[in-house]
Amino acid sequence: MKLDALIQGIAERCSGPNVEVVDLTSDSREVQPGWAFLALKGEHSDGADFILQALAQGASAVISTSGVTTPEPVATCIFVGDPRLTMADLARQLHGAPDAQLALIGVTGTNGKTTTTTLIRQLLRGAGLGCGLIGTVLNAAGDTEEEAVRTTPESTTFYRWLHRSLEARDVASAVEVSSHALCLGRVHGAHFKVGVFTNLTQDHLDYHGTLEAYFQAKTRLIAQCDRFLVNADDPWGRGLLEREGHVSFAVDRPACYRAHDLELGPTGTRFTLHSAKGSWEVQSPLLGRFNVYNLLAALAACAEAGFDLYRLVPAVPQVTGAPGRLERVDCGQSFGVMVDYAHTPDALEKLLAEGRRLLPPGSRLHVLFGCGGDRDRLKRPLMAAAVAAGADVLWHTSDNPRTEDPERILDDAAPGLPEALRADATRYHRHADRRAMVQAALADCRPGDLLLLAGKGHEPYQEIHGVKYPYSDRAAVETALGHPVQGKA
Repeated sequence: MKLDALIQGIAERCSGPNVEVVDLTSDSREVQPGWAFLALKGEHSDGADFILQALAQGASAVISTSGVTTPEPVATCIFVGDPRLTMADLARQLHGAPDAQLALIGVTGTNGKTTTTTLIRQLLRGAGLGCGLIGTVLNAAGDTEEEAVRTTPESTTFYRWLHRSLEARDVASAVEVSSHALCLGRVHGAHFKVGVFTNLTQDHLDYHGTLEAYFQAKTRLIAQCDRFLVNADDPWGRGLLEREGHVSFAVDRPACYRAHDLELGPTGTRFTLHSAKGSWEVQSPLLGRFNVYNLLAALAACAEAGFDLYRLVPAVPQVTGAPGRLERVDCGQSFGVMVDYAHTPDALEKLLAEGRRLLPPGSRLHVLFGCGGDRDRLKRPLMAAAVAAGADVLWHTSDNPRTEDPERILDDAAPGLPEALRADATRYHRHADRRAMVQAALADCRPGDLLLLAGKGHEPYQEIHGVKYPYSDRAAVETALGHPVQGKA
């Protein structure tokens, strides 16, 4: 697309030729020949400092917050209005408004976003329909998959993946929509056929300040959706339903989509799905009550987007959920090991409740956990308290310390643990080295015990002092037990 056509009504051209723009980005490292570079001011850096790098990599145009002088003739433009919203408008324009041609389903909430969006894609593909995915673990279009960098990417990447979905003949795309993304305009301008609110618990207060502000950030998605689907069993969801007439889903309360006659087992789950569209017997291989909510939300979202549940329900037995979400690690050991991404007090409480249901009588529930560095410090003792309330044996270690002192993070969480527990060397173990703690926990497990490794989930790294080192909980278990499972990271 020619630059003038791209920026019409969105930005102003200052100088240089009306060049062809192949794509655009605000990350100078991504720039390729013919791309436009968007020089935004960020929290820690200014894009203007990377203009020369972008030009060296072949940028055909530079769009910035103020006029810039370049060492060579190049098209330069100035943002009109909020630069981040302008960036989203430019990306949507360049890629032909792909959101308008897809059944776009956006999922927001504290917990369950990754699994719900993954299930939406798996259900639609299982029914023979193409579906893209934009989320924490993967970005996908058709059969193309790439590891994701963040929960919701910048708008340039977001619209690029939607365009790829159209090229791959997908009929829909499932998107994780974080509170940060909504505040920073990463999905600005996108038209969602359906939005989903899963739940709200304490998280990201370092960014939002208060739980109410965090909730209000989540609800920004409503204005971009034709229909909005809300968890009626969640207190914040109920408040939303009382104020506005949205579609609901629930297990315990009356709702538009409800799971009845729930049967939870160690190998799968059964329930009856009741809705105005009909009733279906659902048999799922996913474990745990919270996965019932994830699957229920996914089925309801697809139905509200216009897809037939008679085609989708038969695909349920083949779903696998998202990597690192209550994922079994089976190396032939005589005890259970599961990896999960739970990293909030509420998620840990629910994870431990599910672990307790799966535990044979007389066996012990082991939980290995840590708290992330450079994140909300107030939730650290709450996380420790959630684990203390449900675990028989605690393995307190590091998650991603990032730039913080790992020992300080452990100290921050300690007040959430009863003093008697901390003094019991048979039940409470503390060490900042996560790999060593995994080995120690495995060595302590007896036949029939269950070990839950919480926090890292699918992540293939551990960030310590700002450096990402290769690490995964699953690989640590397989290495320690000496029986790696082929084909697993």
